[in-house]
Amino acid sequence: MTRQVADQPPENKSVFIEKLVHGGWGLGRLPDGKVALVEGALPGEQVTLQLLQARGGRRDYVEATVAKVLNSVPERTKAPCPYYTECGGCNLQHASYSAQLRMKAEIVIESLQRAGISLAQDIVLPPLPSGEQFGYRYRLRLHLESNGNLGFHRRRSNRVVPINHCLLATAGINTVLNRVQQEIDLQILARQVEELEYNQCPESGRIFLVLHAKKQAQTKELHNLAAMLAPMADNVQTTQGLCLHPQNASEQTLLLHQHFYHSGLNYTLHWPAGSFFQVNSLQNENLVSLAMDAAAAPKRALDLFCGSGNFSIPMALLGAQVLGIEYSRITTRWARQNSKLAGLKNTRFVSGEAAKELAALHHSKAQFDTILLDPPRQGLGKAATLLPKLAPKRIVSISCDPATHARDLRLILAGGYRLLKVQPVDMFPQTHHIETMAILEQAGAD
Repeated sequence: MTRQVADQPPENKSVFIEKLVHGGWGLGRLPDGKVALVEGALPGEQVTLQLLQARGGRRDYVEATVAKVLNSVPERTKAPCPYYTECGGCNLQHASYSAQLRMKAEIVIESLQRAGISLAQDIVLPPLPSGEQFGYRYRLRLHLESNGNLGFHRRRSNRVVPINHCLLATAGINTVLNRVQQEIDLQILARQVEELEYNQCPESGRIFLVLHAKKQAQTKELHNLAAMLAPMADNVQTTQGLCLHPQNASEQTLLLHQHFYHSGLNYTLHWPAGSFFQVNSLQNENLVSLAMDAAAAPKRALDLFCGSGNFSIPMALLGAQVLGIEYSRITTRWARQNSKLAGLKNTRFVSGEAAKELAALHHSKAQFDTILLDPPRQGLGKAATLLPKLAPKRIVSISCDPATHARDLRLILAGGYRLLKVQPVDMFPQTHHIETMAILEQAGAD
C-alpha cells in the first residue's frame, strides 16, 4: 500500500545529510532533533523535504523524499534511467560510482560497529568494484498486474511501474523484454501468470523465460501462453515444473551454465532456470576466487547454503573433502550433478535446514578445517553460535545484508574467533545492496 505524503514543512526548514544508511537513505535531523531518512539525498547536501507518512505510525523518525537540493555535492549525477524517480529497483543512480563504493564501505563499517564489533585499522578493505556498472544482471524477475502492467514495484508501493528496458539487465534480456511488452497481450498473460522471470545464460546467451504461475493457473492455458512467447525466447518454463518450449527438450538444453577460470582452475557449473545463482556473473567469479584464497586450502570443508556448488566445486577441485548443505532439493541435485561433471569423488551434498544440520554435525563431533557460508538475506541468526562449536580453524562468511551479517559475526566472535578481514564486493551497482566476505580465525590459531 502506498504511504501518503504528509504536510510539507515550512520552506525555510531544511536538513543537512550526515551520511547514507542501509537502504540507500540519506540521514539528516529536523530542527527538533528528530531523525529524517531522506530518499534521493547524498551526504554533505542541504535539502528541503517532502515528508512521507511513516509505516506503522513510527514517531522516532520520519521518512521523506527530496523536495529541493539547496546545495549539491560533486558526486551527484543525473540518473540515466527514465524510470528512476518511480521504479523501486534502483536507489543510487543519482550518485557517481566512486561515491557509491565509498558509501557502501561506510555502511559496512557502521553496521559492524553498531553490532559492537571492534575494528582494527584497515580491517575493512575498499569494495571490489564491479567490472560492469550497468548491464550486469543475467536474471530479471518482474511483477505482472491484472491490468497488464509488467515491471518493478513503484517506490513505497506494491503497484507496478511498467518498463520495457532495464539498464541493469543484459542486452539480451532487454531485447526480449521489449518484444514481450510490444507484442504480447499482457492482460491475457496475467490471467495465469503473476511474475515473469528472464534468465540469460552467461556462456551461450540463450534466453530462458520462467512463468511464475498463479495457484489457479490452468495447464492448457499455460501451453497456449508458451506458444505466444515461443518466438521470443529459447526456452519457456513454468514454476509448475513444465517445460513448455521447446517440447521434448533434453535436460541439458534446460540448463544455464558458466565457465570459471580462477585459482588455476577451469570448470563449468550448471543450474536450472528459476533457481538461485548470482545475477552478476563476472563479479561472482571474482568473489569465488577471493573465497578460495580466504578458505586457505582446507583438507575438510563445510559449505553452508551451498546452492548448486558455487563454492563447493572449486574447494573440492583444490583438494578439500567437502560437505555441502542446501535447503532446496532441486538445487542440491544440481550440486551433485556439477560435482559429477567435474569428475569429483570428494564431495557430499545434503538437503536440509542449516540450523538442524549444524546441530547434527555438532552432536556427531564432525570436524572441519574451514566452514564457508553464504546464507540468504536474513542470515544464519542464532544458529551462528553453532559454528564455533565445530571448532574450524577458519570461517569464511559471505552475506548480501550488512546488518544481519554483523549480527551473525558478533555471535561467531563471541565463540572464540577473531576477525581478520572484511572484503566488500559490489555485486549490485546502482543499488544500496552490497555483498561482504568476512574471514575469521580461531583465536590462538597459528
